[in-house]
Formats: sequence, structure tokens, C-alpha cells
Amino acid sequence: MTLTIHSEEDSERQLKVTVEVPEERVRAQMRRTAQSLSKEIRIPGFRRGKVPYNVLVNRVGEKALRADAIEEIIEPVFMEALDEISETPYRQPSLDDIEFDPLILKLTIPLDPTVVLGEYRSIRKELNEVEVKQEALEEALDQLRASFQELEEVDRPAENGDMLTVSGTGQVDEEDGEVFWREQDTDLLIDPEKTFPDLPFVENLIGLAAGEDTEFRVPFPDDYAEEELVGKEAVFSVSISKVQNRTLPELDDELAQKAGEYQTIDELREAMDKELLSQAENRARSELLDEWVDELLSDAELVYPPAVMESELDSMVNDFREQITRSGWQWEDFLKLQGESEASLRENWQDGATDRIQRGLVLREFTRLEKLEVKSTDVDEMTEKRLSQYGDNEELQEQLRTVLTQGQGLESMSNDILMEKVINRVEEIVAGIAPDLDELDEPIDQVADEEE
Repeated sequence: MTLTIHSEEDSERQLKVTVEVPEERVRAQMRRTAQSLSKEIRIPGFRRGKVPYNVLVNRVGEKALRADAIEEIIEPVFMEALDEISETPYRQPSLDDIEFDPLILKLTIPLDPTVVLGEYRSIRKELNEVEVKQEALEEALDQLRASFQELEEVDRPAENGDMLTVSGTGQVDEEDGEVFWREQDTDLLIDPEKTFPDLPFVENLIGLAAGEDTEFRVPFPDDYAEEELVGKEAVFSVSISKVQNRTLPELDDELAQKAGEYQTIDELREAMDKELLSQAENRARSELLDEWVDELLSDAELVYPPAVMESELDSMVNDFREQITRSGWQWEDFLKLQGESEASLRENWQDGATDRIQRGLVLREFTRLEKLEVKSTDVDEMTEKRLSQYGDNEELQEQLRTVLTQGQGLESMSNDILMEKVINRVEEIVAGIAPDLDELDEPIDQVADEEE
């Protein structure tokens, strides 16, 4: 009783499948189902389990019996059909429709996306030198001083430089205007250059004491970063629960010794300058990769099934839900407060999901074409590098080694290693010094093989 299967690929990399189930197979299942029912139903004149088939059919109805039988047979038929189809599903197949008489199943099987890249190896770019400006170093030092600040609660009106504990909202002054700022018992620095630097905000809090409330209006300037707010006004409602005097340490050798293994402030400055340079270089490399992917996308041909979008949106919503619940909110309460629903989030995030999918697909294809892979030696090297940051504590290192080399830890580290190789290859390509593809070894998936 072989299944009859018809399949045809559509324009969206989906296999549309029709599965016809032989009537003999359905009838055989109906008899098995009837036998099971006969053990449960009491019919006068017959012992349980000994009710003749025709009598049971007359009692429950042929349509009802057929429906019960199909409910039992449908999963094994579904799995059997998937086994007989040569294509490997890229995402979970779906059962779209069932015709009961004769029994016909209609399935959709998402297929692996197709990605065709253009002549990406001909792309050239100038790599700009990275430098750290003095202003950036001074700002980093100010942030370091702030990490060692001393706060003392005071019973007086707020002054410039104080730390206030506030609650409140900031809302665009129009009907159903957006609430763009909402805080609850949040510490806020009274410094017009750091807190809402583009708005006359902190000036409205100076002179207020703990226990006082205020409401004030602030216009958005013509050069405000968020264009949709330019020309509008905001209404802030703020309650102050605490005023604290803020004292910062001096930039001296004592601060350097508190901050780490430094003896002098000059050593600290040098170390921070190197760290800022490293961060700037990493940002520049990330920007290069983003620009590179933009160019790949502009000349690439991508076809992927709609199930990829649904899967991506599922992941985005789930990640966001976990983030919200970790912060102490109930998911449904948060959605109500924001005037959102999961459906509206999915709709609003369509463009972002599309961008993530397409960038991921072109990078995956680029990695395949360039024969890039993560080897076990790469993992060993990265593991030792990361463990070296934790000194000579062997017990701690062994615990961290287990975290880094198993499960999600291994997956995360492998992704980092692969992305580093991707960026290195992109830098070689744009500089015109990439190795010839024919000279590269084929990947052997060492890490994957060892996990298996």
C-alpha cells in the first residue's frame, strides 16, 4: 500500500507536496481503530472487544470512525512521505490541508535557500588608519573616575554635579504622543553636557529637593538626532526622591593603583590609550565588514522560503521576551504598557528580520566559497588565550575550560573564531592580497567531527 506522492518546487524555495493514501490503508486502519473502540464501548448482546465491525460502524457512524482512523494514521503517513522525498527540509515542514475521502495530505517543505554572489573578489577599498583622539581618552578617564565616585545624601536643593534619584516620564506633546523616556528610582547625574545634552533638561531639576515633583516642557531642536521629533515639544513629569552630593577622585597615582596593576597615572593613561585604540580598530573592522556585506547584497541573488522569516521572527520575539522577563517584567504586562502585541512586534520587525536573514545568508555563502572553517587547534588556541586572563587560579581555569569547550560556550567561541577569519579574509580581498581559491584546502569540519 505505497503512498502516491506528487511534488513541485515553487518560486520561493518551497516544495509543494501532495500525498495520496491508498483507500485500502485507510480501511485497514479503520478496522484497527474499531477493534480498539470495541474494548471501550458497551453494546448490548456483545462482549467488550468482540463487537463485529459492521455493528460498531452502525453504532458510531462511518464518518466518525474514519475521522478517528485518519487521526491515528496521519502522523506515520506524514513521516513516511518525508522519508520518501529526497529533499532535506531546511525548516520544519507544515501540513497545510487534509482531504478525508479519499485521504490526501498537502504539505509544504521549506528548502535550503539559494545564494548566488557576484564578483566580490574584485571589490577594493582603502583601509583608513585608526587613531584615538585626546578627547576620547579624557572621556574614558572621566568614566573611570565616576566608577570610584563617592555619594553622600544631602538635605538641600539639587545643584549642578549632584546625583538625583528620580522617577518620571517624557512624552511627545501631542495626542497619543510617544513616551520616549520612562524611569523608576533611577540615579541621574545633573550635568547638562552628559544628561540629555541636546535638551534643556537638567536645568529644570536644579533647585529642587527630595520629595518634590515638577513638570516642564522642552522643545526639540532643529538638529535633534531623531528626525521624527524635530519641531515638536516634550512634556517631562519628574519626581525626586533623593539628592546626593557627588565627589570624584583626582587623576593621580592613587587612582591608577585602585584601577588595576598600575603604579602611576601615566601607566594607566598608556594602558587605556592602547585599549581605546584596540576598540577603535575593532569598530573599524566591523564597519568594513558591514560595508562589505552591503556590497555583497547589492549584487547577490537570494531566494529563501517564507518559513525562514517566521523562524527569524520567532527567535527575535523569544529573545526579547527573555530580556524583558529577566529585567523583572511580566511579558503580558510589558506588552500592555507599550500598547503592543506579539503580532504587532512581528509586523514591526519584518524589515529588521529581513536584513538579518539576508546578511546571514550571504556571509554563510561567502564562508563556504572561501573555504573558511573552525579547526580544533583554533578552539584550543582561543581557549588558552581566554583562560590566561584569569591568572594562575587553576581550579577556576578548569571550570572555565569546561564552559568554553562544551555546548553553548563552544558554539559561541566557534562563531567568534569564524567571524575573525571572515574579517581577515575580507581585509585581504579589499587589499588585493587574498590567496587564490584554488590553492585553499577544502574544509574538514574538525570541530563538528570531534563533537560527534
